[in-house]
Amino acid sequence: MASTHAWTLRPVTDGVYGTLMTPGASAPDVGVLLIGGSGGNEPSYLAEPLARNGIAAMSVAYFGQEGLPAGLGRIELGYFRTALELLRSTLDRPNLPVVVLGQSRGSEAAVLVAVHFAELVDAVVVTVPSNMVIGGYPMGGPAWLLNGTALPYSDESGPTCDDPRAVLPVELVRGPTMFVAASADEVWPSGPMATAMATRLVDKGIYSHRLLTYADATHALGYLLPVLPDGLLPENIADPPQTRAARADAWPKVVQFIRSVAEGR
Repeated sequence: MASTHAWTLRPVTDGVYGTLMTPGASAPDVGVLLIGGSGGNEPSYLAEPLARNGIAAMSVAYFGQEGLPAGLGRIELGYFRTALELLRSTLDRPNLPVVVLGQSRGSEAAVLVAVHFAELVDAVVVTVPSNMVIGGYPMGGPAWLLNGTALPYSDESGPTCDDPRAVLPVELVRGPTMFVAASADEVWPSGPMATAMATRLVDKGIYSHRLLTYADATHALGYLLPVLPDGLLPENIADPPQTRAARADAWPKVVQFIRSVAEGR
């Protein structure tokens, strides 16, 4: 099994809370910033398998840890900019291509970061995503800030939205985007929301995207690994055989998509 190296990151010293995993034997060709969902945990379980595939992976928490906001509310997008800059500087690779991968609520952050810090992001992967900015959880109010200003948001999930300002402008992402969605999602309608984003791209003449929709998969699809660590899933998230099969199909496709970003440079 391929070796890996790990760095532990903390706000007081690094500006972010997370873990950086890199391939042990060779320099990575591409990096990934991993952003989790409303559970608040950094998706570090993905970092090591990505590193074993030759990818530098930084997983970050963005609330619920020391030095971070208590809940998913008023999260400054500049925090993720710090993470992207740290990923490249730690590896001394200023031109390393980087993908942002966001799960569930983290999909909002992934798209917003790619839009507002376009020079730092080469591609985006979103799993069980939203097509719009949703309010803070569970307290309400704005979830995301840009330079201290709250971004417009909806109190309801999509795919339709009364306020067009809350719709994610996915067409402004520089580079390709992959959507991984579950049509049997019990948390929110990630299938229709992913389709809405893909349709928005096509309507604007943009075809550098890939949409994977799994008819019988639940929200647990978004965790991606075919076999998940014990205790990872919240109790309210079902993981039937169809969802595990969907992850087994999606995972290698996501890895290949990430690696293709380096090949396309």
